[in-house]
Amino acid sequence: MNAHPHRIALALLLAATLGVASRAAAKGWEPASYGLNMSAFGTSEAFPGSVGSGPDRGFDPVGSLSSALRLSPMTKLGVGLTGGLHVQQQFTRANYGWIGVNSNLRRNRTTLTMEAQYTPRRNKFPTDPEEGGPYTGYELTLGGRQNVGQRARVRLEGTVDREDFFPPFSLRDGVGRELYGQTVFTPLKGIDLRVEGSFSHDQTVSRKYVKDTHWLGGGGVWSDSLWRLDLSARSGVRRYTDAILGDSNFQRRDQWIELRLRGGRALRPGLAANAGLTFENQTSSRVDRNYSAGTFTLGLEWTGGGK
Repeated sequence: MNAHPHRIALALLLAATLGVASRAAAKGWEPASYGLNMSAFGTSEAFPGSVGSGPDRGFDPVGSLSSALRLSPMTKLGVGLTGGLHVQQQFTRANYGWIGVNSNLRRNRTTLTMEAQYTPRRNKFPTDPEEGGPYTGYELTLGGRQNVGQRARVRLEGTVDREDFFPPFSLRDGVGRELYGQTVFTPLKGIDLRVEGSFSHDQTVSRKYVKDTHWLGGGGVWSDSLWRLDLSARSGVRRYTDAILGDSNFQRRDQWIELRLRGGRALRPGLAANAGLTFENQTSSRVDRNYSAGTFTLGLEWTGGGK
């Protein structure tokens, strides 16, 4: 698949965002805000369900820069630039970096959002010749958020992503589309309850990797001036719809459940610490894709600038 149009589009989008951000010191623009998230992780399965997977640990540093412009008393435009790295100690072939741009337009109780991300080179499953291989990734997400009354918020997002594998014209080349929705209800100050779900379709050159995925989840957040606690659960199903007899994914069906617990505490203005636990279990019609995996994260978040 030809990736040049996508690269040109992302380059133009990045240039436009940087051009707008460079005017942050001009009249009307808010002072730039910046942040750095340093997160370390340890996991029992670096590539769950992949042949040759095993324990690993590493880092996920992410940096951000943003500014905003008040267009009218009721309308505000925000733009931002983000970038990060994923570094593993054992499976170093899985290391990669990414860069992204984002924008949001808020008017009264409605917010429209845009996010674009570019990954120059990544290998999802370097230990599995069937599922793995390096690729270049592109992703674009458009969405909207709406406050409903005083206690509820709804969110809807659509995402298109593309993976161009190496060497060119690989059978793994594909385009994915996802629709995500979320509803948040606040019964009391400091407590948020949410229900969320997603449906996605991945279309690849080879029929054996074409799949549909859907999941449904819920969770709750409690927070005060210092502490924040987030507990959530998701359950989903993945089906390989186009594989035929003789393909390794013929009639394959994966069912999984994921539990997450995350806590954080403000240490001082602009600095917070966080820790998290994730457990995931998958049962598959392909017995070699059954797994259970646990991951622990520990991080520091620093923010500065702005008003």
